[in-house]
Amino acid sequence: MQRSAIIGFLAAVLVGNLVLALTHRRITHALPDPADGRTDSERLSSHRVAGSADLTKAAAAAGLRPSRRFRGSVDALFRIDGERVTMRGWVADTDGDGTPLQVVVFVAGAAVASAATQGQRPDVTERVRLGLGAEKNIAFQVSFPCRAGNQPVVVGLGPKERYISVRSPPCP
Repeated sequence: MQRSAIIGFLAAVLVGNLVLALTHRRITHALPDPADGRTDSERLSSHRVAGSADLTKAAAAAGLRPSRRFRGSVDALFRIDGERVTMRGWVADTDGDGTPLQVVVFVAGAAVASAATQGQRPDVTERVRLGLGAEKNIAFQVSFPCRAGNQPVVVGLGPKERYISVRSPPCP
């Protein structure tokens, strides 16, 4: 009898953990509402993102998941006038087909710029070892308002509701 009770208890714990794991996965990686006709970029941009913790929450709420296939870098961030900066860099889907990816930039919580990747970067193609076709559209350039010292949050968005956070220096 004692053996049956122990087996029953262990089975209940196992089922409970399974239910919690599935519930947690559903909450943290919600699928986008099929009735919501907005793009991934529009859904993400509707949230305030001031840092990496905010990005994780906003991405999950927008139905996005981190990608291990994406790579990216901010190569330059320079001031063009008293209010605006220009950022140059690249975002690539290492197994992609060259379809442009979307880049969204947040400053002080608000989405301030977005652009599609466009153009090749032979230096990146060689360094990252991009697959055939993946090198076609990886470069980006955006200009946006940013006070000196503000920290941009840069996000690359690709197919299948995937994203990558791209590290950026603070605005000069």
